[in-house]
Amino acid sequence: MRIIFIPGIKTWQFYLKGWKKDLALNFLQTEILFQDQIFYLHFEHQKLQKIVENTIKIINDQKPTIILAHSFGGILAKTAIDQAKKNNVKKLITLATPHRMSKLGVGKAKKFLTTPLNVNTETLTFGGNFDLIVPAKYTFTDNSIHQNFSCEHLGFMILPKIRKKIIQILKRSNNKIKNHKGS
Repeated sequence: MRIIFIPGIKTWQFYLKGWKKDLALNFLQTEILFQDQIFYLHFEHQKLQKIVENTIKIINDQKPTIILAHSFGGILAKTAIDQAKKNNVKKLITLATPHRMSKLGVGKAKKFLTTPLNVNTETLTFGGNFDLIVPAKYTFTDNSIHQNFSCEHLGFMILPKIRKKIIQILKRSNNKIKNHKGS
């Protein structure tokens, strides 16, 4: 089993510290990868494409994978899942991802990437009730189970109580995948 975390636009390492620590503590026997080597903006198309290509390389190895993505990272995750030929992504979990947003150049970036609204992967989407960057009404997809949390955009990155809730969901998903694989 593997978890891949794809951060959003301009995600400083400071914001990932809590996630890196909490995922490592809660998933000891799980490969955890962060796609945080490239610091990007939504209009830097070559960088976006590189993150997608890196993710495709990883998920095409057929290893069961859960992708966790924050903000624009969810757009990159959907693009990689859609373009990968033989991925084994069991679940996509997005946090404050602008799935239905086209403002502020997001639509242009999605068009460049050819990102679909939905992917053929079980999807959980989360929005923040107080999110001014990506309002919660833009964070769901047609085929997702959706929930809004009482937080704002960066709350998904820095609030321990939000990380704890998401990690509980990840644990249930991870266990379901392990149990299904063993049967």
